[in-house]
Amino acid sequence: MDKRQKTLFAFAVIIAVLVVGLWGVDFQSTLTVSDLTDGHVGQRVCVEGDVKAGTLRAIDNGSTVLFTLTDGNNDIDVSYKEHQPVNLMEGQPVTVTGTILSDHTISAHQMVTKCPSKYAAENTTLKSIQ
Repeated sequence: MDKRQKTLFAFAVIIAVLVVGLWGVDFQSTLTVSDLTDGHVGQRVCVEGDVKAGTLRAIDNGSTVLFTLTDGNNDIDVSYKEHQPVNLMEGQPVTVTGTILSDHTISAHQMVTKCPSKYAAENTTLKSIQ
């Protein structure tokens, strides 16, 4: 193989690795609850917010999770037809992907929760050593 063939082969391998690595990655932008409009009805959206206190509940023997997603300004109800993730708690941030229904609720098919970190720094004052 000459130098040109090796370069073309390397380029092809890099492209193949990128295609395989990015396969299935969702490049959809994430919205807040306040960003949602009537134009989103019937569309697939990715929305982030917090689980509003007092709204988290499970029905159908835990197979459906219902809660209200809030960004502090606006709220939207969410239904998720899977078992409740272990770290889904009221007041915690969550990102849901699903379809906005005509009754202005989200029928979610994917949910990502943020895990509370055991490494979170406590609110302490640093002392200088002299």
